[in-house]
Amino acid sequence: MKIKKILSLLLVVAFSIQLVSCANMSDQTRTRAEGAGLGALVGGLIGLAAGDTKGAIIGALAGAGVGFLIGNEIARRKAKYASEEDFLNAEIAQLARLNSSTYKYNCKLSRDIYALKKQVASLKARYKKRAVKRTVLAKKKKEIQKRIEANNKMIEALEKEYKINVAILDEQKKKRKKKDPYVVKLEREIKTLKKNIDALQKNAKQLAEMDERLSV
Repeated sequence: MKIKKILSLLLVVAFSIQLVSCANMSDQTRTRAEGAGLGALVGGLIGLAAGDTKGAIIGALAGAGVGFLIGNEIARRKAKYASEEDFLNAEIAQLARLNSSTYKYNCKLSRDIYALKKQVASLKARYKKRAVKRTVLAKKKKEIQKRIEANNKMIEALEKEYKINVAILDEQKKKRKKKDPYVVKLEREIKTLKKNIDALQKNAKQLAEMDERLSV
């Protein structure tokens, strides 16, 4: 019963924020408000999922801030272009470039991981035979940890870009037809970005496993 009350409160918080996105607002202001409402609801539900009823309320307020930042970023990008179509073309082109670069990075990282696995296996075998010192393993471990750090930063940046473009897509789906070319292209690039992020996360997992293997 308590959870139902909290869920109701979360919906009220989200709906209250959404009310400010009325018809007389500019696109930029409306985008900010819609982002805040969505963030409030998602943030609160995360708190509930963690089993923290008090945290759910705090999460709703924190989520509102996060949502507002996403909406604000979208509004900032829109302001650079004379029309919404120009804005969408730019976002789609930017996503395409980002996907191409990320794909190439993933391919190179996969090859590097393949080579690193052999190196780690060899080092571990030689260490067991006392053919190399612990400092050699520590040096390789430090190298891998730097790769992990760089990879995690890239994942974080891509995930932010993913959230921003999902919000843009949701907004456009409300305005345009289902088969609208802008919607279709943007959705395709977003799906590709998600696949690229998933591939990066798999590579991150393999790097973490190698890092663990070098712990002695």
